Amino acid sequence: MNYSAHTDTELADWLRWASESGKAPSFVRALAEAAFLADSPNYALLRPVLLERKRQMPPVAQTV
Repeated sequence: MNYSAHTDTELADWLRWASESGKAPSFVRALAEAAFLADSPNYALLRPVLLERKRQMPPVAQTV
């Protein structure tokens, strides 16, 4: 399946969090930014890494 950072329902919210959050380490922010810039074949290469990073680092819940 052809995914992109914008259309990947499993990762889109996490990628936004990772790229915009000050709580994500710089390496994770860089991966998220690369995902947003990647074309479909390169996103397919990044996706397994992104899924693993999401598993290891879920978004920090915001408190109200």
